[in-house]
Amino acid sequence: MPRCFGIVGDELYLEDVGGEPASVDRAAADLSTWQVDDQSVDRPWIGRDQLGRRLEVGELDWTAVAADERAVELWSRRTSYHDSLSELPTLLAHGDFGIGNLRSSASGTVAFDWATLGWEPLGFDLAHLALSSGCDPTRPYLDGANRFEPDAVISGFRAATAIVGAGRVHWMLSVGVELPPWYVDFLWDHRPTP
Repeated sequence: MPRCFGIVGDELYLEDVGGEPASVDRAAADLSTWQVDDQSVDRPWIGRDQLGRRLEVGELDWTAVAADERAVELWSRRTSYHDSLSELPTLLAHGDFGIGNLRSSASGTVAFDWATLGWEPLGFDLAHLALSSGCDPTRPYLDGANRFEPDAVISGFRAATAIVGAGRVHWMLSVGVELPPWYVDFLWDHRPTP
């Protein structure tokens, strides 16, 4: 049974969490509720704009990998995509809200691996959920307790998906991990629209 750390107020606790793997729809709806209700946390150790910091690290050498040109094109637009994210609300985000870090329990979705917790743009966690599942989670997120304009949610989701997804394509190819067959098609189909 997986164990999960939690924080209530200033108390840290550890508990065993059972349940089944999370469904994308329920995880997206629960994320929507969490991002509405839990925005008062402000600790000096919580990171900010990890996506922007990753982009500052340096260039990716696309000539070293046999990548689909669509992924290369998305990566080439990363600065404009990141600029569009800076115009959106910043939320407390898990940072790696992928299906492998989520379980379903009677009380809702339980997230593990909080090492990347931080303040990130709207859509950042949704992008991670989509890239781990191949499903677009925007509808269940919007149907949840969402308080944001649908166009802003979709815009943030698409920009974060393009940046994070294209970077992951490069990483997977450079370390010999086989790309899921749907991956680049999903990125291209969900890219930001002009």
